[in-house]
Amino acid sequence: MSDTDPDQPRRAADDADERPDQTRDDGSAPRSWVPTQESGADGAGGVEVTTPIPPPAPTLPEPAQPVSAGRRFSAEDLPEDWRSAAPRRSAVSVSSPPFSPGEVFGTASERPATSDGTEPDPAAAGAGEPDAVSEVFLAPETPAAAPDPRRRALAWVAGIAAVAVVIGLIAWSVAARPSPTAAVPAAVETASSTPTASATPPPALVDTQLIVATELAKLRKGLSWTPQDATATTAAPLQPGCLELSSTGGASPDTELKRLFTATKSGGSLLQVVQSWPSAEAATAAREALIAQAGACENGLLLSADRVTGLADSADALTLRTADGVTHTLLFVRTGRFLSILDAAAVKTDPFSAAALATAVVPSQRRQCGPAAGACPGSVKAVATTPPLTETRGWLAWVDLSLPTAGSGRWTATDPLAPKLVGSQCEDLDLNKLSGTSTALHRTYLLTNDPKAPEGFGIDEAIYTFPKESSAAALAKQLDQNFAGCGKRTRTASVKEAAVTAAAANGKSLTATSYLVTQRISDSKTVAFRVGLAVVGNRMVYLLANPSGSFDFSEDAWRAIVGRATQRVTQLG
Repeated sequence: MSDTDPDQPRRAADDADERPDQTRDDGSAPRSWVPTQESGADGAGGVEVTTPIPPPAPTLPEPAQPVSAGRRFSAEDLPEDWRSAAPRRSAVSVSSPPFSPGEVFGTASERPATSDGTEPDPAAAGAGEPDAVSEVFLAPETPAAAPDPRRRALAWVAGIAAVAVVIGLIAWSVAARPSPTAAVPAAVETASSTPTASATPPPALVDTQLIVATELAKLRKGLSWTPQDATATTAAPLQPGCLELSSTGGASPDTELKRLFTATKSGGSLLQVVQSWPSAEAATAAREALIAQAGACENGLLLSADRVTGLADSADALTLRTADGVTHTLLFVRTGRFLSILDAAAVKTDPFSAAALATAVVPSQRRQCGPAAGACPGSVKAVATTPPLTETRGWLAWVDLSLPTAGSGRWTATDPLAPKLVGSQCEDLDLNKLSGTSTALHRTYLLTNDPKAPEGFGIDEAIYTFPKESSAAALAKQLDQNFAGCGKRTRTASVKEAAVTAAAANGKSLTATSYLVTQRISDSKTVAFRVGLAVVGNRMVYLLANPSGSFDFSEDAWRAIVGRATQRVTQLG
């Protein structure tokens, strides 16, 4: 290849005229020619060898403006205060370590050697010959740009924010961790609206949630109460009156606590039993079972029934007198999963009122409602209501009938059948064939096991159903008029009547009438009858008792039976 060959690359201007037979000013051979061992001292016979350094860069058109420092080519001059943008991480930047000639050309072992084994001198070989490599890597260094103050501020803000986030996460994790000594949550004023099944165990029932003696001051004035050990007995477990706590349909509570108090001056006693059940539904079922059990108390007389509002999720009270003469005011309270049964027993005194007992238990219920997830006490009120249902719905039950001789006797009854009534002789109607009735049934209650009772002593109850309420009311009015005129009509009878009221399930009052009829059968002998009459809707209730001169119900006892018969007939539906 000759220098005149058009395909040969053009050399830089300084090297264009160098030839093999020429020498440089310093006496060295041109860099493209080196002497060989066969050549003479004058260099004759030398041969061309491969260029030991990269070929010179091609001559490019000169830009219209001079080259700026630090740039290979510049299209225009930039202001002196101009700063370039931050380079990519992969680009050479001010933060990258500077290149050295060794890094560009390699180590001595990597660079090509001359024919005599010596390393070519880059300074001598390339003096005055700028090349592409030197232009790229050996250009004058641009001074490092000073950090941007805005970038520094943003970096500080980002660092502070990151530290704040980390601290916040640590604080949140510590606060969210449950404490082993966490207190019981405060009670809320509303009940758990719709209790649901939970995988967690039911709330714990503790002794501090029960009544204390000082809280019983409102139960009855003038009495002081002393706590007793409810478990310190070798007899059967202590039970509320008329109740067997284990008879709740086969289910058992998770926990049960009892507390017993006795009153001074033979004022009676108070027993509180609190049970924790697995769920509110289980507690409700247990409460209903216990109320039904008390409502059918064997050898007991049901005196009254009350519905208590504002105390808990549900509360009802029953007042009964047992065969031993003790009066028990039973209060059944459910709040959430907890069921409380209270028995205020009065001995030789008047019964404790349901309202007073409900007021006394308010502090204890406040301590229970939170852990039980139930309703907390508010404005407590007791309202008289109808008694619990019994086996023969709509008819008098054993608990409705008092015993003329206290603690003696037992009531039995026949099944309801067609009427076979004699009457008091003042009705002036055939009670077995009353016109206008759609159905008529009769049931007889007989008193047994009382040596003082005359033979055949008992009560007849008849329920007449009419197509219309007006028909029942018309017949009852006619009977009332007949009783009122019985003395003038027969001239042998005397009649005393009294109004009777009883509570309905809706809080309203039911009305009835009690009659005492005395028939003179001779100058020295009389026969007495007790009669009761009531109308409830399209039904009429008729009662007849046959007392003797020495064996009879008291006025209050008979009126209570008439009122209870009026309440029972409302349960026929």
